[in-house]
Amino acid sequence: MRKATLVAIALASFAAAVSAAEGRWPAERANAWYGGQPWPVGANFVPSTAINQLEMWQAETFDPETIDRELGWAAGIGMNTMRVFLHDIPWQQDAEGFCGRIDRYLEIAHRHGIRTMFVIFDGVWHPEPKAGRQPDPKPGVHNSGWVQSPGKAILGDPARQDALKPYVQGLLRRYGGDARVLMWDLFNEPDNPNANSYGAKGSQIELDPDTKAARAAELLEKAFRWAREVNPAQPLTAGVWVGDYLNKPSPIARLMLDQSDVITFHSYDKPPRARQLTEGLKALGRPVVCTEYMARGNGSTFETILPIFKEHRVGAYCWGLVDGKSQTTCAWSTWQEPARGEPDPWFHDVFRRDGTPYRPEEADFLRKITSAR
Repeated sequence: MRKATLVAIALASFAAAVSAAEGRWPAERANAWYGGQPWPVGANFVPSTAINQLEMWQAETFDPETIDRELGWAAGIGMNTMRVFLHDIPWQQDAEGFCGRIDRYLEIAHRHGIRTMFVIFDGVWHPEPKAGRQPDPKPGVHNSGWVQSPGKAILGDPARQDALKPYVQGLLRRYGGDARVLMWDLFNEPDNPNANSYGAKGSQIELDPDTKAARAAELLEKAFRWAREVNPAQPLTAGVWVGDYLNKPSPIARLMLDQSDVITFHSYDKPPRARQLTEGLKALGRPVVCTEYMARGNGSTFETILPIFKEHRVGAYCWGLVDGKSQTTCAWSTWQEPARGEPDPWFHDVFRRDGTPYRPEEADFLRKITSAR
């Protein structure tokens, strides 16, 4: 059965399910909310001492000192928001302890004038996350230790997916009225096949693409439904990221566009394509935020892309803040050929571990463009 058919079947009951709960924000509410926010500019953040979300959030490796230091660097160049990935495993192990660490993170971020978009689920990289000590980075490989949430054993079993409802609703009940939380991103790239790393061209431990797309659509539908039942004060979103979603969206992209209060998207493209996506999504009549951009080797840079976003008042989160254990200074292609020595140019990230900007002129540009929001 074709992937589109599988996904369409998985989403067949979505409209009826959502109608039973608090629905999507009207465009007027979303635009009024966004009009009251300063222009959001920030980064996807994991501290340099963490290889993935588990190392960031587990009690043994939670590192508030590094978080404090690195968010201070971000604030110093005009960033006012971070996109931060959570994970279901710390919740299942010790929900109260996990939330205590989230509280500490939010206190730190708030001191620096930074609000946070939390990501609840993630479909990218290693499909078999495990609690405990996380692996060391593979030398020269981009994001060699990042993990999916949930792992494929849960994602691939619709019955096991339902056990995630307390995780989603517990977070939203605890933080759904917290002004330090800007938005909720329910599922990052849910149907990503991870072809070059763990899929067909990699270790082949990922779910097959058709199965993953269908199961991910089911979980995304549930996540929207569970979240609407709580009805947080912040907007909900899930970002389109691949395919011709402006003209012929896949079923899962259609779900994202139809159910997000604020439209979000990813673009590591050169300026012409980034402008096309920006203007196409703005035509939907809702606020638009780019939750991933900036890949120097692709021609997506601060100097070329941020002016487009500022012109249209599109929020912007670059990938990466500080060069660290995630090794996202390395390009995606390093899964096939690891980098030797420091990449030139850095693919992602803004600061070295000592707080020195990789390119001082970029830091100056960011200060200037964010100084008048």
